[in-house]
Amino acid sequence: MDEEARRKTIGEVLRDVGRIRQEDIDRALEYQRKEGGFFGQALVDLEILRQDELEWGLASQFDLPYIFPDPEAVDMEAAHLVSVDWALAHLAIPVARDKRSVTLAVTSPLQSEAAREVETETGLRVELALASADRIRRVIRHVFARGVETRGRHLAGSEAISLEELSTLRQLHQASRWGVSVRQGRALGWYEDENEVRRFRLRPGWEVILEHTLVPSPADRLPTRGEGTWLAQLQRGGRTETVQVRGLSKFSGYELLFTPIEPAHAEVDVPPDPPEEILGELRLLAEGGLTLELRSSPPAIARKLLSRIPHLVLPPGHRAVHLSSREGPIPETSILTLPLEGSGAAIQGRLAELREFRFDAVALELDPELEMAEDAWLALAPVLFLWRPGTGNGSGDIEVEGVEWVLELERDPDHAWSWSLRRSDSPLQ
Repeated sequence: MDEEARRKTIGEVLRDVGRIRQEDIDRALEYQRKEGGFFGQALVDLEILRQDELEWGLASQFDLPYIFPDPEAVDMEAAHLVSVDWALAHLAIPVARDKRSVTLAVTSPLQSEAAREVETETGLRVELALASADRIRRVIRHVFARGVETRGRHLAGSEAISLEELSTLRQLHQASRWGVSVRQGRALGWYEDENEVRRFRLRPGWEVILEHTLVPSPADRLPTRGEGTWLAQLQRGGRTETVQVRGLSKFSGYELLFTPIEPAHAEVDVPPDPPEEILGELRLLAEGGLTLELRSSPPAIARKLLSRIPHLVLPPGHRAVHLSSREGPIPETSILTLPLEGSGAAIQGRLAELREFRFDAVALELDPELEMAEDAWLALAPVLFLWRPGTGNGSGDIEVEGVEWVLELERDPDHAWSWSLRRSDSPLQ
């Protein structure tokens, strides 16, 4: 009998260590028979196991170590044996190596194809180690973000920025809080990005801008020497955001702290911004050029996000355009929106003209009824965000030729949003 035949099932492994009982196995098998999918996932869906317990059981079943990779302790030379595109597509990352072998952290013991690719490229023996998808994503973001010289990090050590640029940066990184520090007439703006405070010198004139965009302003509410806390409306780019303002004022200077306040009753049909983990991965991918399709159920939800996504993913100072051939309102945004009208040939000519403008990104509503050559839209810009009417997140959707990645948004019956980012040629997770 070969090794595969002798290997215990995941149910047997978990039962033998006393984590589940035979009754639990029977319940999970019945659930799997009705709903499909994997046996282990059935245990999680039935709340018999937690996800981390299932992952530990899978590691034990296949005699693999179950690890908790620390982003700060990962072997950077090993991690950079693969590209960010490869790591995100496979949800795998090398975390250690020696002269003959490399340890590859994966989310499933069945990722033998990923192991073979690393062995072929490096000539090293690959040893698999199982880790959670969340841990692996954190390592990927940490490893590859070090090599991305974003404008925000560059400005922190050189030129001063305007208050508008500070606002753009903190929105780009979905900062949980930001502020202004003033000492002896010199002002620093800052925001918190993944528990790290990033600081920037502010250009003169920021006080005037704040006075006109924040109502009530610090001049109205903050005493000359003392403290104050109030709710205010921050107006920017035609949009209004509610913030809590806390101020500390002393003879030597003052501090302003801004914290966003979520609306009590947000419209459920307006999608939120994608979580920072996914935005961080999209920014990494966009460094080398990106073609991404937005999908949702219902499809109109993704359309509301389309014109916002360039601003969320690309660094300040980018040039982007939104192209639409459909009637109806679009979300409030500072992006330039242009119509696409006429026949397929006329639109192809329009796209050829727009290529001359050398945009950094294009958000394109791709009408499936128009017959257009793939190169008519693929060459528009290095970064392309696409949306097609009638495209949900079902597995039966036809892929658009040339699309590399798919960003999917789904809302459950309780109006909670969930996001996923996958390669277009990968199965739904």
